[in-house]
Amino acid sequence: MSCDIYVINLASSLDRKNNIQAQLTKLGLQPHFFSAINGHTEQHPLFNMYDDKLSKKYREKSLSKGQIGCYASHYLMWQKCVELDLPLIIIEDDALIHSEPFLEFVEKASTLDKKYECIRLFSNKRKNYCSDIEQQLSSTSICKFNKGHMSATGYFLTPNGAKKLLQHSQRWYMAVDIYMDRFWVNEVECFGTIPACLTNDPIFDSDIGYGKKPPRKLFARLKREWFNVKELLRRETHNFKYKMNHKVK
Repeated sequence: MSCDIYVINLASSLDRKNNIQAQLTKLGLQPHFFSAINGHTEQHPLFNMYDDKLSKKYREKSLSKGQIGCYASHYLMWQKCVELDLPLIIIEDDALIHSEPFLEFVEKASTLDKKYECIRLFSNKRKNYCSDIEQQLSSTSICKFNKGHMSATGYFLTPNGAKKLLQHSQRWYMAVDIYMDRFWVNEVECFGTIPACLTNDPIFDSDIGYGKKPPRKLFARLKREWFNVKELLRRETHNFKYKMNHKVK
């Protein structure tokens, strides 16, 4: 195996651990299990990085305890990637593996260009997005996406990519997957595979626990929409510059 696989798993979620381990063992792969941080029951020092004022300023609501725990778990895995100084495949424990593309990716990971600092291994969940093929493996393509994937189910990460995610993550005010999607901020380009190597297993409910969303007042909705417009402009400007810098000459 050319790339170590780490599975983020809550100690209490034995059914998830057994499920993902059985899938990977069947493929001849032995994962490392990384203890997730439970935002509902733990008081981890990393929680001090969460900025509730910023969350309310930009999102008009707070992150749930589960979302903060999820952020901390991925943050620790980014630190682990830097510490090991090795590229890693990081998977959440509710992943459902698509055998052929996943095995192909694992086998070809060592041949990837260094520019691929993070590659999403699941389908893009945005309603509308564009993708361009950057590298062809065998039956799997590495593509550049113009929009983030809206999840953190599983991804390939290099130490350079991990350093950037850590560097731009000094204050937390949005869910970790949304932060990762802001490639114009964290400087980690949005690459992914087609076809997807994995997805969320429908037999499991989310461990995060989002809670009920209170109705937003008109001013709050307008404020959030203005933030989204600015994000859109920054994203499209970044994508335009990327295309200009990577034109085939």
